[in-house]
Amino acid sequence: MKPLKTNKLSNPAEFIKLMVIIFVLVSVFLFSQGVSQQQTIINGVVLLILFICLQLTFVILYKKGIKTLAFWILIILLLMGVSLGVAIWYYSKYGITFQL
Repeated sequence: MKPLKTNKLSNPAEFIKLMVIIFVLVSVFLFSQGVSQQQTIINGVVLLILFICLQLTFVILYKKGIKTLAFWILIILLLMGVSLGVAIWYYSKYGITFQL
């Protein structure tokens, strides 16, 4: 009998390596150009959304329970994303700008 071919992504460590590679490549692409402060904030939001999507994929794909670190990282990322979204909405609605 022929052995079954296994997918490398069936191993969680391989998927984590893939997540890191994707995150690094997107970071390099987003921040390789000279960008303004506003574009840097947008790039940071894009990276946060990307990391949330990758973490969600990891939790769903490997069916990790609520007792794992991956699940709690996902919850923290979702809370950060929601709070960032609320802050952006609030400041865009009332026209208040950040003073640095």
